[in-house]
Amino acid sequence: MDYVKVEDARDKPGLRLALTMGVPGPWSQAAKYLFEYKDIPFMPVGQVGTQDNPELFDWTGHRNAPVAVFEGEAPRVGWYEIIMLAERIAPTPRLLPKDLVARAVTIGLIAEMAAPGGFAWQRRLQMVDVMYAASDDPKARKRPDILAARYGHNRAAADQSHQACSEFLNGLAAHLKFQAARGSDYLVGDSFTAADLYWACFSQLLMPMADDLNPMPERLRGPYTAPETLTFDPMLIIHRNTMYERHLSLPLEF
Repeated sequence: MDYVKVEDARDKPGLRLALTMGVPGPWSQAAKYLFEYKDIPFMPVGQVGTQDNPELFDWTGHRNAPVAVFEGEAPRVGWYEIIMLAERIAPTPRLLPKDLVARAVTIGLIAEMAAPGGFAWQRRLQMVDVMYAASDDPKARKRPDILAARYGHNRAAADQSHQACSEFLNGLAAHLKFQAARGSDYLVGDSFTAADLYWACFSQLLMPMADDLNPMPERLRGPYTAPETLTFDPMLIIHRNTMYERHLSLPLEF
């Protein structure tokens, strides 16, 4: 990804998209794919994970990514806001179903993956545990210390994250089986939606794709990989791989 600096992007027209550099952060990856899938051109702006990013904060009021800034409009940072922006800029191809109930199911599934307390939030708590266990060196603990403070990591929260992740994975697999029984390869209805797109990205926190498809830093591959005690139905990964084969570009870019 050819990132530009904030100062080179903030006064430009069109869509500017701040993304986390160097890691396959699922929120950033999903935001990128939303606009890529719809053929909406954007200028990628580099954000550094766990850093203060003062230039980005001065521009948008936010230090984390993704942040979507379209023309002179207010910055969008939440996953729902960014999805709705993409749908408005390019109504087709749709990523949210037109039917009310199907649209609600799509948004609900994404919330279970991406909202505070959801699957990715719980996996992040587990990742902090893995990072802490990897080294007693105070310098090596700086990154997990930042993440722990930012996302409410403590022993009780980390211990309950396993059950929360299991419940989500079991529920998602059951839903995929229901869809398969009615003849669909997709999470909602009979076509690709934002729910499939988000699961493709967020499943990297369960089982990252191989290095040729997901060239992530090797030091993060262990933390991104779910612990052996967190079992899941292989169809979750089969679905992920199918969505990439049919609808999303590879290898991952970050």
